[in-house]
Amino acid sequence: MMPRVRVRHPIAGLTALACALTAFAAPATAAARATLTADARCYLQGAQLQMTASALAPNAPLTVVLDGRQLSYGDGSTPTSDAAGTFAGSFATPALAADAVERRHVLVVSDGMRRPRARFTVTRPAGADFQPSSGDPRTLRARFRVWGFAVDSAGGTPVWLHWVSPRGTVRRNAALGSTTGDCGALTTQPRRVFPFAPAAGRWVLVFDTHPRYRVHASGPRAKIPVHVRPLPR
Repeated sequence: MMPRVRVRHPIAGLTALACALTAFAAPATAAARATLTADARCYLQGAQLQMTASALAPNAPLTVVLDGRQLSYGDGSTPTSDAAGTFAGSFATPALAADAVERRHVLVVSDGMRRPRARFTVTRPAGADFQPSSGDPRTLRARFRVWGFAVDSAGGTPVWLHWVSPRGTVRRNAALGSTTGDCGALTTQPRRVFPFAPAAGRWVLVFDTHPRYRVHASGPRAKIPVHVRPLPR
């Protein structure tokens, strides 16, 4: 479902129902290239996105388009640039499909001639899984996947996997690789889910950004419980 927005213009005094789009004044020149920026590159689903456009046509009616579909306004009002050709607004980022952990979106603001755009990614909170997720734990190979592990904008974030035994002790630590993308995602090549012979019981696979396991660690973290059955006699 596309997010619904509301618009409020300081000149016209229009009001709507969902989230505010507010125009403001800033210097602009006719020769400037129209731009659109979002206040972040990664958002949790449903979080508010703040956008700012500049160098649009002055006092022009605008359309705001997300992934090729125009955003709807609760009261039917139309957003408008100000006398300097600037525009600012916000809306709640869309929810992800049930089987998706992140999605990249394209946002466009158009005055009829200029169409500046911005890209952003929506993610779920930090998490992890592996596929296939069932089989003999002593031989199973799977692709590990993590998401929501962005720490900063300076390149990828290293992700480590820790195997915590049924006794609560750490059996092994291993580097999985570095994340990519706005929200910090990583999918590995197929690898052994247990690179050793695991004892029977409840193991916990812990994913974080630290080379050594800590019970309480800073930064993003995800856990996957894995039950290992005793070998048949």
